[in-house]
Amino acid sequence: SKLAYPGSWSPTTVMLDDVRLQADGDGRLAVTARLDRLDHVDITQVELVVSRAGQETRGPLQLAADGVITGALLVPAVARWWPHTHGEPALYDARIVLGHADRETTVILGAVGFRTVSVDTTEGDFAVRVNGVPVFCRGACWTPLDPVALTDPPAALDHAFAQLVAGGMNMVRVCGTMVYESDAFLDRCDSYGVLLWQDFMFANFDYPDVPAFVEEVSTEARQQLARLQGRPSLAVLCGNSEGAQQAAMWGAERERWSPALFHELLAGLAHDHCPDVLYWPSSALGGDFPHQASAGTSSYYGVGAYLRPPDDARRADVRFATECLGFANIPDASSLAQLPGGPGAKVHGAVWRTRAPRDLGAGWDFDDVRDHYVGQVFGVDAVALRHGDHERYLELGRIATGEMMAGAFTEWRRDGSRTRGALIWFLRDLWHGAGWGVVDAGGTPKAAWHLLRRALAPVAIGITDEGGNGLAVHVVNDHATPLDAEIELTLVRQGDVVVGTGRRRVAIAPRSARATNAVVLIEGFRDLSYSYRFGPPPHDAVVATLRDAAGAMIARAVHWIGAAPAVRALDVGLSASATTTDDGTVALTVGARRLAAWVHPDVDGFESGEDYFHLLPGEQRVVTLRRRGAKGPVPIAPVRGHVHALNSETSAAVVVG
Repeated sequence: SKLAYPGSWSPTTVMLDDVRLQADGDGRLAVTARLDRLDHVDITQVELVVSRAGQETRGPLQLAADGVITGALLVPAVARWWPHTHGEPALYDARIVLGHADRETTVILGAVGFRTVSVDTTEGDFAVRVNGVPVFCRGACWTPLDPVALTDPPAALDHAFAQLVAGGMNMVRVCGTMVYESDAFLDRCDSYGVLLWQDFMFANFDYPDVPAFVEEVSTEARQQLARLQGRPSLAVLCGNSEGAQQAAMWGAERERWSPALFHELLAGLAHDHCPDVLYWPSSALGGDFPHQASAGTSSYYGVGAYLRPPDDARRADVRFATECLGFANIPDASSLAQLPGGPGAKVHGAVWRTRAPRDLGAGWDFDDVRDHYVGQVFGVDAVALRHGDHERYLELGRIATGEMMAGAFTEWRRDGSRTRGALIWFLRDLWHGAGWGVVDAGGTPKAAWHLLRRALAPVAIGITDEGGNGLAVHVVNDHATPLDAEIELTLVRQGDVVVGTGRRRVAIAPRSARATNAVVLIEGFRDLSYSYRFGPPPHDAVVATLRDAAGAMIARAVHWIGAAPAVRALDVGLSASATTTDDGTVALTVGARRLAAWVHPDVDGFESGEDYFHLLPGEQRVVTLRRRGAKGPVPIAPVRGHVHALNSETSAAVVVG
């Protein structure tokens, strides 16, 4: 319901019920509502008003004798709403003005966005298009920021959505295992340009088909759909979380995979209230069996829980993963210190193990999954390392899970991939520990978030090993304008010997991806992927850097020959110097004499805008440090810290102040 407060009058005179808004990508906004008169008022005129940036469009609405208001207007030269990765999430303010006698009463309808959203589900596809443009949907499954009170303060929501945007994520899924989120949450999906996949709150269960329960479901669904309709961010309505998958995995007959509750009742209600949004019966659905990754939507944990090798992300031919890549991601030391018992918590300890995410009934947990991939990425015995050097195990564990996720997304976003989207499980932990989230329970990004962010960026670069065909360098451009850039390839051996370089300009069309064989960037043939093995590897690392026309770095990817470096060199020549700025941030200049892997500024009280990055031999980079929790300029007190690299015994001291 929308209440109308007529300026200086004290009593409320009218109320609008059953307000429905439908905006399209051409600037047309249609409205229907029912007018309830709380006092006798003779309405003489009804207008719809839409405004943005000082520009206003007005149009008349019709008021029937039964109090139903209908009508539409067309906004000229409309600015369309886009997910933030593809454009501006332009919003307009909408209101209804009721004229009576010599006065007007205004009813605020809220923000509206003009866009079209469609999903192509033919032949096993699940391709989301916004304003007719294919959008690779990437993001995460949402968890309540306060899982006890289930209330999200505005500042906390803004912080979380800023992380979504900074992390290159353009979709969030509210899962049927959680709770319906607040209007403030929905407002931020709209304003930050984050698409919403909204489950109804049903999951993993055979629900009763009895009249009383069906009526309660209908009431709840209507209430939620009334809140969701008209939201430009709303992309998909989904009947449940893994309901069909649960039935199939438990061996139920096929007819029980598709109960009427989700395939008829909720489908009909969704169509009535949100006719411009796809309704999808279950989060994993579409193939010969519900959890088939290569058709429709799926919960993909091949890379992750099921310990498949990294190339399974391609082999599985994932079409759209509504949840995926579950890893027990280790947070930083300050977050681990929040565990009961303090900073002395160990992976094998009771507190840690109690909080380790797990599938109920399984004889393993997601710490075991992480151990497996630490071995895959770094070529070490993770259990033996944990026994002998627990802190080093934590360092490698933080990186391994992030590298596996980033590698999967590189596969899924490459040119030629049939994957249309993937949402990680979860964005944020529910409590402190090594949870599924890429952000810890206090809101601090983990190493995995930083590694994933580069793979999800609107403009990204990645490397895949194509075996005997060499290495492929993939560049993705989500922007509406062509990308004119240069790929720079650097081959490094023994940390400080550059044994080859090459450059090539590339032109990437708007909202597209392109693959380039790395060998064309180097004069003469090189066994870049070390597939032919004629002698020892000629290099240890292949570094691809994407630079703009002015030479500034846009993105970087590294491919290691064999395992990534698990053993520290004595000293890679790290250096660090810090200067304060007028806005209270710190400009930190980091350099290295040798190839520095996963460079991590660790300055107490600050977080880095760029973290866990790679430096070429002799390279310097300036990163910005901001005080944790600061909302504006703050005085800089002396703070000390260090810059570390995963492959260096020696760190560089930092003094801020």
